[in-house]
Amino acid sequence: MRVFRLLAGLGFGYYAIAYKEYLFLFFAGFLLLQAALNISCCGVAGCSQSSAATRQDEVYKGQIKKLRL
Repeated sequence: MRVFRLLAGLGFGYYAIAYKEYLFLFFAGFLLLQAALNISCCGVAGCSQSSAATRQDEVYKGQIKKLRL
């Protein structure tokens, strides 16, 4: 995703300068900043799965039993 953000930022930047659509410079800067700092809209590691799995285990604790073969 980091490479994708970098390429998208460069593409938006080229488009903004070539066609004088300077609003796209904001999007280009935003994507380039995300690529440089390795952050996403959720923040650094904001979309991790470990906390969601723990909450699901707590909700169904005692109701679902593990299958034993």
